Amino acid sequence: MPRPSIDPEPHKLAIAAALRELERAIELLLQSLLHEPVLVSVQGALSEREAVRRVCDAYGTINYAPEQEVNETVTCPGVVGAPAAAIARAEDVNLAKAKLRSVCTPLQNQRVRISAKDGQGRRLVQSIPLVRVLLRELQRSDLNLLAAYRKLPILTGRPARVAYVRARTRVVRRKTRDAILALLERSDRPGVDADRTRMQRLPATERYLALVEERYENLRANVTFHGLDARHRGRAQFAAELPLLYPLGRSKELPEILYPAPDDGAKEVIQHRAGKLEDEPFLDSLPVYRYRAEPRRR
Repeated sequence: MPRPSIDPEPHKLAIAAALRELERAIELLLQSLLHEPVLVSVQGALSEREAVRRVCDAYGTINYAPEQEVNETVTCPGVVGAPAAAIARAEDVNLAKAKLRSVCTPLQNQRVRISAKDGQGRRLVQSIPLVRVLLRELQRSDLNLLAAYRKLPILTGRPARVAYVRARTRVVRRKTRDAILALLERSDRPGVDADRTRMQRLPATERYLALVEERYENLRANVTFHGLDARHRGRAQFAAELPLLYPLGRSKELPEILYPAPDDGAKEVIQHRAGKLEDEPFLDSLPVYRYRAEPRRR
């Protein structure tokens, strides 16, 4: 595994500054929600006080809890109507999240070798993402980057109805041949040599392939607005693992809310790009698929 091709020190300073900015923005938002009049509903909350507390926990949690799985994040279905000041604070949080992500992105594919001992005293060499090494040096090993990046869902219109649905989705990333070959060069997985050969045998006209991530369950909310939102939509769908935040205005009533059914026995909505990819992966060491050939138009 090659050493990082960049100087990590400036990136560490930038990450530290971005984290301070994000945590300050989160604290200002939470204070606003705690001390300004809001309308709030959270699935399962038995009182308004509990609902507000759970909203603040969901918005403010960017660190891993003990025993929490890697890349696992808080899920909190809910709806919050808040005054303009709180909405502005939430927008500041999203700007700070975007800033943190922008300073971490250049480190995405950088890894370093770390020597450590296992439980039996044997010395092992591990390949660790550079961003995790820098966070450890900043004493922020517990930072959950997925939670820190995840933007707060801010509606720009007043919702009349919010209906939750569970969806199973997968991320399909369109990659050039050179980008896939670069990933193979950095990989030490079994089968990588044979995959390089497969890539070289592709027709020159086949310039793009699909890198497919595993399906994951997520919550979506289908929102119907009173009138139109700022993008002139009467209805729209939003990622809704975090409580939806909307401008309160003069309304003193929450929208109609249909919360998701429990996981057990819940009907799943499968969202995928049907027919665009071949059924089987093209490579063995990476989840890379070829695109189906488009039929010629007569």
